[in-house]
Amino acid sequence: MDLENRLLNIEFRHLRALVAIAEDLNFTRAAERLRTTQPSLSRTIASLEQILGTVLVRRDRRSVTLTPAGTRLLAYAQLSLRALQEGADAATGTPLVLRICFAGPLAEITGPAVRTFENMHPGIQVDIRRYDDPMARLSEGQCHLAFLLGAPNNPALETLVLTEEPRMVALPAGHRLTGRSAIGLKELSRETLVMNVLAGTTSVTLWDEADMPTKIVRVRNIDEWMEAIALGRGIGITPASTARFYTHPQIDFRTLSDAPRVPVVLAWRKGDPHPNIPDFTEAVRLSLM
Repeated sequence: MDLENRLLNIEFRHLRALVAIAEDLNFTRAAERLRTTQPSLSRTIASLEQILGTVLVRRDRRSVTLTPAGTRLLAYAQLSLRALQEGADAATGTPLVLRICFAGPLAEITGPAVRTFENMHPGIQVDIRRYDDPMARLSEGQCHLAFLLGAPNNPALETLVLTEEPRMVALPAGHRLTGRSAIGLKELSRETLVMNVLAGTTSVTLWDEADMPTKIVRVRNIDEWMEAIALGRGIGITPASTARFYTHPQIDFRTLSDAPRVPVVLAWRKGDPHPNIPDFTEAVRLSLM
């Protein structure tokens, strides 16, 4: 039987089992939460692995972990279960919640947009959350729309460009360039670059190949990024909204004179059936007028 036909045998109990195990990393606790027995849960996971022809969960006497295949499937399982719950709510007339996520610096855009939407549609509940990685949350189905810094290279998403922001240089206090009001990329080529690998908007490809920085400090969120720069471990490059939203006594922001601007984007998943996504995109357009 080919994979396409085997997929017809996947049931929501398989997905619920995988999600429960991923959250608890313990078969006994996951079985209790699902109101089943541990042997039954083990058989459900074994059935899913047999359908897909790959190992999803590894366990021994001391630990339970997802394999790389299990981790990749997990996001889709979570997305499918959320979609099923929303479909059930829609069918039974339960009011749907519109979930919005955003990165911290974009609060000045998200606030007016949400207020405009709520004024236009007072009966719709909006849940707005700040994340370091809103793109990942959108892909996992934890939100319906996301305000992003930088255009996502993802064909599964629809996007609306809202504005563009200039880039700025974040320098540790006392840096040799803090006396300058504007700085060029080439002047930074010998600097150590502090780079947010999880949700940043800058990589070495911003420079010409001959001028690319060779020393990089990798961090995973904005707080680590700020602290690394403040400690003098390198410089950072970021959209102007970061400089407006975050401050640090040991960091000076300066204009980057010759770098392309960063688009600010509203994104949502193609084909998402939530009925209020078009209404929200229209509210965003009106809030920017």
